[in-house]
Amino acid sequence: MIEKKENPRAAIDAIDEELLRLLNKRAAIALRVGEVKRSNDTSLCDPNREREVLARLSEKNTGPLSEQSVTDIFQRIIDECLHAQQRAFQLKPAEPDQANLKIQRLDGNKRVAFLGDHGTFSEEAAKNLLGESFETVSRATFEELFTAIDEGAADFILTPLENSLVGSIHRCYDLLLESSLNIAAEIILPISHCLIAAPGAEIENIEVVESHPAALAQCEKFFARHPSIKRVAADDTAGSVRRAIESGDLTKAAIGGKRAAKLYGGVILQEHLEDHAENYTRFALLTQNQEFSDTGNKISLVLRLAHRPGALHDALRPFVRRGIDLLKLESRPIKDRPWQYNFYLDLQAPQSESELRGALDEIRGQAEEVRYLGRYSTLEILNNK
Repeated sequence: MIEKKENPRAAIDAIDEELLRLLNKRAAIALRVGEVKRSNDTSLCDPNREREVLARLSEKNTGPLSEQSVTDIFQRIIDECLHAQQRAFQLKPAEPDQANLKIQRLDGNKRVAFLGDHGTFSEEAAKNLLGESFETVSRATFEELFTAIDEGAADFILTPLENSLVGSIHRCYDLLLESSLNIAAEIILPISHCLIAAPGAEIENIEVVESHPAALAQCEKFFARHPSIKRVAADDTAGSVRRAIESGDLTKAAIGGKRAAKLYGGVILQEHLEDHAENYTRFALLTQNQEFSDTGNKISLVLRLAHRPGALHDALRPFVRRGIDLLKLESRPIKDRPWQYNFYLDLQAPQSESELRGALDEIRGQAEEVRYLGRYSTLEILNNK
């Protein structure tokens, strides 16, 4: 009688079903471990334990799978068990706490430096964030703005970082990274541009419009409708408004905000010049103080990474595995180190401090340098258009 050979496919199917049963059994045990960790406010992710597990399994491997294959397979199993723990026990990200901005609890009679003449959007953002008790200090250039605290002219600095239409303001990021300043708070301000001129001017007679390059870039549709108007770039919107009004020239106008028009006695020839109604600028309040908040909804870091393949992937992995949301990633070249970069990161702060500490500890072991810029709250002004 001829013995039937074993069916390889049936054998594989049986093994797969057993593997599935064991994997789910492993995941169930991982969930019990996660429950204990969460009750003790311990990070769900334990890189040291993972390395021990992978090293032990690689040592016990007898093939035909390679050690790298075993490591890859079990790393994926570990990751999936971690994801199961996170789904079951992970807290939601920290919610914005606009009513309790740390900076609003400071005593009044402080000075905050901003870019441009009085009446600019930066000053409007400062007043919205800090209130009227703060004295606003005008600075003509970004370079002068970032030295205001060192020179004793201000206690804080408010700088724009990015606009929702034109993107990041790279000079501000560079100056921030070159400085020793930290982020204490941020405000997101809706930007609505007006065409402003001296009393008696009419839009049909305007030949030249001056404003900050970012403001000009946000009003492309207006200039497309008025191709004969010449654009002139300037350092800030409010200064442009002031000069247009003081000149008395009825052929000159500026793009700026209502605050500037009112402050300098100009007339608004047209409102809402911006190409898109959803136009916002993000401003950061900077300080020399390193006493970081532990309740803000946002965290900013700067990483300097080794120049090797996979360095950025490895640096971001500690955040990804812990479910920490990456809100922004900005690379900026490092002076005197061609083709190397600093990476600026904004993160959504998790409610679990253990997950944050674990991610930061892990990334410090991978990056050449980690600079913690601050944990802070965001004040978002509603767009009332």
